[in-house]
Amino acid sequence: MKLTDAFIRNLKFEGAKVKHFDDALPNFGVRVYKSGISFVVMLGNARKMKTIGRYPALSLKEARTEALRLLNGQSVHIPKTPETVISSFLEHCERKNKPRTVKDYRRLLKRFPDSWDRQTILTTLQAFCATPGELSHLTTAFQVFLNWCVHNGIIEQNPIAGLRNQGKIAKRERVLSDDELKTIWNALTDDTFSNNVRLLILTGQRRGELIHITVVDDIATIPAARTKNNRDHSFPIGTQAQSLLPARAFNGWGKSKKRLDEMTELENWTIHDLRRTFATNHARLGTPIHIVEKLLNHVSGSLAGVAGIYNRYSYMDEMKEACERYESWLESLGLGVVKT
Repeated sequence: MKLTDAFIRNLKFEGAKVKHFDDALPNFGVRVYKSGISFVVMLGNARKMKTIGRYPALSLKEARTEALRLLNGQSVHIPKTPETVISSFLEHCERKNKPRTVKDYRRLLKRFPDSWDRQTILTTLQAFCATPGELSHLTTAFQVFLNWCVHNGIIEQNPIAGLRNQGKIAKRERVLSDDELKTIWNALTDDTFSNNVRLLILTGQRRGELIHITVVDDIATIPAARTKNNRDHSFPIGTQAQSLLPARAFNGWGKSKKRLDEMTELENWTIHDLRRTFATNHARLGTPIHIVEKLLNHVSGSLAGVAGIYNRYSYMDEMKEACERYESWLESLGLGVVKT
């Protein structure tokens, strides 16, 4: 049969390196691997198989053209610019990664130069030396993209392979004091941003996971598909937090945080610092570290490795006790009643 995009797109790995050849161009076809689909061509009397490139990074039309060149004994090279390849990389990421990751790659790869030249890429990165956090993210995104290009046969080698990440993201240690926490709480109103910030203070969860919380019998659950570590997360939740659910999606964190800072005159703190403050205050109240990690859905630390694999106890009763103690403490600070 003549190979078509629809036929190739629907091919599935069935336990062997299956080959399908094209009736329209003898000795040209595709080979199905567990890791994906590659275009191949059989060359010479020895019928030596040569891989042309990966689908869909290389289109069927381009692969057929290249196969014809090879069969005619011409040199092998299909010029591709980074700009034309990035869209294929992002399509691959959309099938594999979370939307937030794809969004970050799309933003960062807009900075990628339209050249595979090592010095050009390095010059692009060096322009961000004054912002080490952004430089770190750019370097990582560039490396992931270039390694994908090598894996898919688009370029022979990563031009910045071995480059150490020059950006350094400072490790934050900011923990809000009781007075600062109270100042923030009292400055909040009744809008979506304020309700979400209250939920972060009350539960210690990640802000991107709030809208996925559901509650049954005072137990909150965030499905694995919506958590950072791809693990289901269940934890007890008090009446105060429940009254703020369901959380609504919100995109104006930056502007709203800036207005909050102007109202409170607090400096040098981030929304994520609320999660660190939550953990620190639990420690102050005597909550064991493994219970804090369960509340935060951490898989490192005391619940990592063998302990995480074999210990399937939920610690729900212990978490409930810690949750009640924490909410009572918040009430003692004056944070127990939502302002209207």
